[in-house]
Amino acid sequence: MLMPIFDDAADEVDKSGYDRGKVVMGKVDCDKEGAVATRFHITKYPTLKLFRNGLPAKKEYRGQRSVEAFAEFIKKQLTDSIQIFGSLKELQDLSDDKRHIIAYMDRRDQPEYDTVRKVAASLKDECQFHAGFGDASQQMHPPGTPILVFRADKKTSTEPEETYTGSLTSFEQVYSWVTEKCIPLVREITFENAEELTEEGLPFLILFHHPSDTESVKRFKEIVKMELEGEKWEQRLVDFLKREKWRQEIERREVEIKRQER
Repeated sequence: MLMPIFDDAADEVDKSGYDRGKVVMGKVDCDKEGAVATRFHITKYPTLKLFRNGLPAKKEYRGQRSVEAFAEFIKKQLTDSIQIFGSLKELQDLSDDKRHIIAYMDRRDQPEYDTVRKVAASLKDECQFHAGFGDASQQMHPPGTPILVFRADKKTSTEPEETYTGSLTSFEQVYSWVTEKCIPLVREITFENAEELTEEGLPFLILFHHPSDTESVKRFKEIVKMELEGEKWEQRLVDFLKREKWRQEIERREVEIKRQER
């Protein structure tokens, strides 16, 4: 049974000396709280979800289920998600098979950097985040005007670099833009994420390719993007919003029924 292990892990985390309220471990009886289970797409038990900045992480916890593993996972989540670079030359050595978000900032204590840190904490499994300050980045942005740049995985993508044009003090706007850039239409299926992807319930169109054949991957991505963007993508968005509206209505009715039963 996981419950005693989870309770012991909570006690262990409580002893770790984290600031009060920095880490909260909770549990939900989904048989009693059906609306919560529906909202967060809980289809199996037990399910372990991580929340950062009020939002569920894109990936569930799928590691070892022991007190030590839970404690180590939480410790890892609290480490800084942004790699600091000291010169622009360091950015030339970034991995070309990863997606990157690069922040060019004046200093660490500005509110724009605080926003980027929060977004990075939520999406660090999807992208690698980097930041430079002062002399390290001054050539890339006007003084007092920090910028955020997306760099694609050049090895298997033809996407150009793109600069964020919204407000860097709006968590919602930055989070939305980074999510769009870091979670592409075409994702690689691995042993680690296969279960997660199948649980989304979407049909798969899979390209099987030789590891060294990156050109086929680039072409495949281009075709998928061309087919799904524009009117077809807009229709998928409309369909999603309709489903979301019905989901909210179902949750409201479930809550109302339970209230009446009491």
